[in-house]
Amino acid sequence: MDSGASWTIVLIDDEEDIREVVQITLEDAGYVVFTAADGQTGLNLAREKKPEIIITDIRMPVMDGLAVLETVKKEMPDTEVIIITAFADMDLAIRALQLDASDFVTKPLNYEALHLALKRARDRFVSRKQLKDYTRLLERAMEDQARILQQDKLVSLGRLAASVVHEINNPLSGILNYVRLMKKTVEKGNMDSARLEKYSRYLDIVDKEISRCSYITGNLLAYTRKSPPSFETIFIADLVNRCILLCSHKLELQKIELHTTIPKGLPGVRGDFNQLQQCLLNLIFNAIDSMPKGGRLTLTSGVEPGKDVLFLDVEDTGTGISNEDLPRIFEPFYTTKQEGYGVGLGLSTVKEIMQRHGGDVLVMNTDGNTSTFRIVLPVAS
Repeated sequence: MDSGASWTIVLIDDEEDIREVVQITLEDAGYVVFTAADGQTGLNLAREKKPEIIITDIRMPVMDGLAVLETVKKEMPDTEVIIITAFADMDLAIRALQLDASDFVTKPLNYEALHLALKRARDRFVSRKQLKDYTRLLERAMEDQARILQQDKLVSLGRLAASVVHEINNPLSGILNYVRLMKKTVEKGNMDSARLEKYSRYLDIVDKEISRCSYITGNLLAYTRKSPPSFETIFIADLVNRCILLCSHKLELQKIELHTTIPKGLPGVRGDFNQLQQCLLNLIFNAIDSMPKGGRLTLTSGVEPGKDVLFLDVEDTGTGISNEDLPRIFEPFYTTKQEGYGVGLGLSTVKEIMQRHGGDVLVMNTDGNTSTFRIVLPVAS
């Protein structure tokens, strides 16, 4: 009695005797059964009752079983359809299976075969639902992952913004002074060839400073832009230079010396520039935070001997990482920083991005005076 509990069936057959007998048999097995004498009526009933399973005869007037099947699969793709057919209509039964019928049974009906077909239809319905639920879960996980990446990027952006504002303010102040000076001179009407030559030099300085501001803000906007991942060949020198441009003023404010060793001719890596930039900025910011009284930041790159793997080390002369914290530093939301300096997504995000690129991020050295994090990425083939 429990096998069909809570399952709803619409039975479509133009023979009243078959409808009555099958309905009684299925209701005895625990199914909820609604019947219709033709295909069109059966479809309308299915639209109303939304059954999990439809059982339909293949040969009926007005609308045959194949037409019912095709319509159901367009309008209610999750509904399972069992076809009733005669031995002489086996070609039609095969056609029904090609149209995604879950099964067929032949006349005269064998009720053991019908119950077996119903069990297969139920199993198929449940499997499809589980697959759809799992797909939705994966989609939500991907959306959550994208939100976390963007959140981490915005945290970095907030920290970059203050530094970039200071860096842009200096050339803007100079531009303003030159423009005011030229404006006053023009208003006095005292313009000789010597002044024109001097103003030409001033305008050249203004042009260069404005270009520098535009380049800085352009890089900042490129970093913040939310775009789908785009894998391409990337050279570490370009990545390092872009990150240094965004961080240089912050390093200067905190009295941190920057040293870089990026050999020429290093092979490229395959990756998304924006995501790899996010990883390197995270590591640089962590290094800056560990040196509140100044220090030295060293970026070193190369190819690991005997391997098609490129590495980039980020080394600071800060406070190091304690043995208690070390096993947990890549866990999401784990942080050793003071409140207001991050939510602990940085290193876990870096780890996730690097693994998605076929690489990794490793802790190479964590004594009391220095920390070294190593990004490793496979060389582009």
